[in-house]
Amino acid sequence: MREFLLLIRSEEAPKADLSPEQLQQHIEKVGGYLKRLTEEGRMKSAQPLEMEGTILSYKNGQIIDGPYNETKEIISGYYHLLAENLDEAIAIAKEDPRFEEGIWRVEVRPIKQVEGIN
Repeated sequence: MREFLLLIRSEEAPKADLSPEQLQQHIEKVGGYLKRLTEEGRMKSAQPLEMEGTILSYKNGQIIDGPYNETKEIISGYYHLLAENLDEAIAIAKEDPRFEEGIWRVEVRPIKQVEGIN
């Protein structure tokens, strides 16, 4: 099994426009999806991210804030999961009920194993 990081992307505060009923449905659907992946031994971890944060860069010998993307899209959460290969990781990502809401994007990235790190 290989490790993959799925980066959950959305515009700012994607759940802010959901009614309480829609929010509860979202929590139940996504929670069920994550629970199933955990029970299958595929989910290592998953967490939402706070909306605040910054991007650090190195320029002219200094670490600076920015530059920032020209979009309002942010990484709002992640899944760290196990799959046989990239195709299987993509298939798992496609099962995410977030896609039903039409406001999310998921970036699927293999985690490169480098000897001596962890």
